[in-house]
Amino acid sequence: MKKLFLSLIFISSIVMADSFGQLGIGYAKGNNSDNYVTAFGSIKVLSNIGARLEYSKNISEHSSFSKEDISRYGLFATYTLPLVSGLSLTPKVGLVKTDGAFKITDTVKEITDSSTDFTFGLEVNYQLNESISAFVGYTDYGDELDIKDIDTSKLDTANYLFGIKIDL
Repeated sequence: MKKLFLSLIFISSIVMADSFGQLGIGYAKGNNSDNYVTAFGSIKVLSNIGARLEYSKNISEHSSFSKEDISRYGLFATYTLPLVSGLSLTPKVGLVKTDGAFKITDTVKEITDSSTDFTFGLEVNYQLNESISAFVGYTDYGDELDIKDIDTSKLDTANYLFGIKIDL
C-alpha cells in the first residue's frame, strides 16, 4: 500500500507539473582551451527537484602533438529556483566519472585513467518561450586525473558552458 501511495504521488507530481523533464545541449570552452560538448536529460522528481544524467566529451584535437580523449558521465541532483519572470537558477550536485585516454603522436603506447569525483555546478536559465530556455553555467569537475609521467595540471577541471534546454 505504501508503494502504491508513493507511486501515485510521484505520477501526480509529473502530470501536474508544467513539464516532466528536459533535454539539453551545451558547448564549453575549457580552462585550457579545449572544446567540449555536453548533452543531458533530466526528469522532475518532485516540484522543482530533478535528477539529471549528463555526458561531456572533448571535441578538440591536438593532432600535431598528442591526442586526448576525455569523456565525463554525470549523475546530478538539481533544484530549479525561479527568480523573476523567465529567469531561474539551477544548482546541481552529484558524481562524475571521468575517463581519459592520451596518446603522444607517433608512439604506440596509450595511457588511460579513470576517476569518479563529487562535483557541483550552477546554471542561470532564461526562458525564451514556453518550452525553450537558454542557459549559462559552471561545473567544477573535482580533482585532476592522476596519470603517471603526464603533466595533467593543464587538463580541464572546470568548464563554463552555454546552451539550450527543451522542456518535455
